[in-house]
Amino acid sequence: MMNRPPANGRSTRMPSVKLELGKYVTVRPRADGTFRVLFEVPPRLRPSGWSPAIPLPLSDSRRRGDLDDGHEIAAIQRDAADLYVKLIRQRDGRAVEESANKRTLTKLIRLWQQSSAYADLRPKSVAHYKTYINHTLRWSEVTNDPDPTTITRSDVEDLLGQFPGQQATKQHLKKTLRLIMDQAVAAGWRQDNPCDGIRIKGSESLVTIWEQEDVDFYVKACREHGRKSLALVILLEWEIGQRLTDVRAMRPGAEYDAATGTFSFRQSKTGSSVTIRVSAALRELLAEAGKGELFLFRDEATGKPYSEERLGKAFGKVRKAVDGKHLLLRCLRHSCVVQLARAGCTPSEIASVTGHALASIVSILSLYLPRDGQVAANAQAKRGIA
Repeated sequence: MMNRPPANGRSTRMPSVKLELGKYVTVRPRADGTFRVLFEVPPRLRPSGWSPAIPLPLSDSRRRGDLDDGHEIAAIQRDAADLYVKLIRQRDGRAVEESANKRTLTKLIRLWQQSSAYADLRPKSVAHYKTYINHTLRWSEVTNDPDPTTITRSDVEDLLGQFPGQQATKQHLKKTLRLIMDQAVAAGWRQDNPCDGIRIKGSESLVTIWEQEDVDFYVKACREHGRKSLALVILLEWEIGQRLTDVRAMRPGAEYDAATGTFSFRQSKTGSSVTIRVSAALRELLAEAGKGELFLFRDEATGKPYSEERLGKAFGKVRKAVDGKHLLLRCLRHSCVVQLARAGCTPSEIASVTGHALASIVSILSLYLPRDGQVAANAQAKRGIA
């Protein structure tokens, strides 16, 4: 599709092709910068009585043409997927309308997307999941839209097997399918989740755990390169293991009480309430950093709070300058979980610090701790052997 300038001469940005809105979905720019989204089937593939152009999403109240709105994009993808299933069935001579009681994977995905849990997702999370929802829908199409109650662990492994060597894709796809199948459990369609117990070979490489020497090395390097704020982020993450999204927004006098050295806030993703005290050494550094400022952590180059992109780039420059071990700031959260476990904390105790769900704590520890010598020594000590 070519980008044509609107009649008023203003340039209209076309959305990225990475949106993957769905099969037969076309996007046409309007002069006001919004877009008209249509489900258009070529005439030779269009069954009798099928409309040449169907505006998306199907609900007028959601049809604004704002392709920066994650909720509108999700509605477009959902409706386009439904229309495509109906199109295929009508072309094959099958009934257009499904039986109200028939359970299908497509219907289950739609139920999940209509759930309150999905509605509470941030636009960024919706945009992330849509890629893997589309993978699942394509698999559903070639497997005749299976009944979710009949999907087995073997079926899930077959789907994941379509992405050989793409360990990150497999990991994210499994997570998405797990959430979809959790909806089947919540709806009473089945008692178990077929994704349980599936391990992605090589997934250990997705996250590299920080050790104390790594923290010490990068704290020193950040300070030497004029990035004291990054050093403080690393130290704070090492102690409390929160999401960087929440850390970037922390303010003295609000989320952080300098008088008591206590952080009290509600996590942006889960809504979990967290209250944590930090060490005296970190309290001293944080009190000075947040003095007279709105945010605790500010980009030295701009004087403004960090954006997600700026935070990652700033740390990347320090890492490149010192030619250090390739670690990521976001991996500090898992690293904190591991260190707490090494200290002998139970999953419940760890969750009270990091705000993870207990299932997430167990998943993280099952990945990183089976052969950890310190944990084994702690276990023997508790038994009175060592």
